[in-house]
Order: sequence, then structure tokens, then C-alpha cells
Amino acid sequence: MPESHHAPLHHAPPHVREAAFAQARQILAQAQTEHRLGSPHRSIQRLIPGPRLLLQMTLLPLALSGLALAAQTWLYAFWQAYLLAWAGWLHLPLKLRTGADPASDRPQGHGLDLIWSPGDASWALSLSSGVWLGAALCLLAWLVSGRWPGKALPIKYLVRVVVVVQAVAVAYFWWAPDALPHSVLDHLGDVLDTGDVLIVAIPVLLGLGYFALNISLWVKLRSAVLLMGYFVLMVPHQALVHLVVLQHLSVAFMPVLYICFGALFDMMVFVALYAWIVSLAPPLAPTRGAA
Repeated sequence: MPESHHAPLHHAPPHVREAAFAQARQILAQAQTEHRLGSPHRSIQRLIPGPRLLLQMTLLPLALSGLALAAQTWLYAFWQAYLLAWAGWLHLPLKLRTGADPASDRPQGHGLDLIWSPGDASWALSLSSGVWLGAALCLLAWLVSGRWPGKALPIKYLVRVVVVVQAVAVAYFWWAPDALPHSVLDHLGDVLDTGDVLIVAIPVLLGLGYFALNISLWVKLRSAVLLMGYFVLMVPHQALVHLVVLQHLSVAFMPVLYICFGALFDMMVFVALYAWIVSLAPPLAPTRGAA
């Protein structure tokens, strides 16, 4: 019976293997020659912006970041009202501070007049119960992720990073159960402040690369405003998720929320959105010496 054309190459006769390797070497040499003669991929091209693009790279970040800084008071007022509205619907003990409440109960930052008053009817687990729950979840996530196939390896690494962070928190609270350095309001203030810093920094980050592309000014402005607006809406929802976890589970999960789902998570979302808007640029956008 004649040998199938789809048979593995190592089962083929020696002269067939030699002919296949010779053909592969010829194709590789031709591809290398074409690559040397052609231009490099746009992702690794060296950008040489002209005066117009240099002005955009300088003035757009200054204008947009300046507007974000000027709007901080409005932004925190919006976030505070939004959080209070959702706290009422989710039955979270987040309330507006009154004159009878101590000023030390509010988070440090841009005038957030909030208090966290769970009282005796708190649904949260105790710190010791949260430590046991965290340890059980760490063990379960580690065992389950170990059974995932090889194609899920990137997700497996992310899950195990989260598990390691939570395991360190479990060990810390196991040895020092009364040494929680942050309150829930401190954590809320950190989440909002981190989001605010990122919103102000987005135009600067775009100015380092995206604003250097030779695309229309309107597209650049639209992309920057949409990115900033996305985080204006995402950050309070992120803070609400943190508050729900801390209220209904335990403050033992505060470290993993802060480290893995705080500033690091915000930057990962920004990188993903940045890659998306850059992918929408036309192929000839990184033009050398654009005027």
C-alpha cells in the first residue's frame, strides 16, 4: 500500500526527508530575503514625528490632564453620590457622615464625607472565620487549577498568583489576628484615589505613543475621552465590588483585593484598552517624519 502524504515526516524514506528539508530551507531563505527588502512591521517601526505630531504629543496631555485635575472635586462628588445610591440598594452600611459622627471615620482624600457603620447586624464574617474561609478557597483554587488543560495555562498562572497573595494574607492574619492596619473606608479611599490618579495619567500615557500616530486629531481626542470616561464609570463599580466582598465575606480578603484587583487590575484594563484603540489605527499611521 503506498504511503499516505499525511504520514509523519520521520516515517518517510531518507530521500523524501532530505527533499522536504531542502524545500523548507529554500522557503525560509526566500522569506528572510523578502523581509530584509521590505519594511518592518509597524509595531516595531521607529517613529519620527514631525512638528504637528510633536505639538499634539505635548499639548493634548497637558490639556486633558489639566481638565481632569480641575474636575476632581466634581468627580469625587459624583463617585460619592453614586456609591451611596448603590449602597442603599445593596444594603451596605455606607452612609453620609453627619455632624454627630467623628471626622476620623471618613476616608482620607478629596472630601468624601462617608462612614462605614455595620453595627451589630453586620453580615460580614469575623476575621478568624475569614481566615479559615480564605485558606479553604486557596486550597480549592490551587487543586482545581491544577486539573486545567495546557491551553488554560495563562489563566492558571493568574489564578495561582491570586492564591499566593491570599495565602500570604491568611498566614499574616493567622499570626496577627488583631493587626489589620486598614479600615474599610481606608480601602475605599485607596481604590478611588488610585482610579483618580490613573484618569489624570491616561493622557500622558497616550502622549507617549498613541498621540504620535499620524491619525486625525478628532480620533485621538475621542479615544482619550472615551478611555477616561470608561474609568470614571469603572472605578466606583470596582469599589462597590470590593465593599460587597468585605461586607459579606471578611476583611481578610482586603489584601488580595488591594494588590490583585486594585491598581494592578486598573493598569491591566488600561493596557488592554490601549492595545484595542491602537489596533484600530490604519496600517500607515506610524509614518516617518509626518508633518
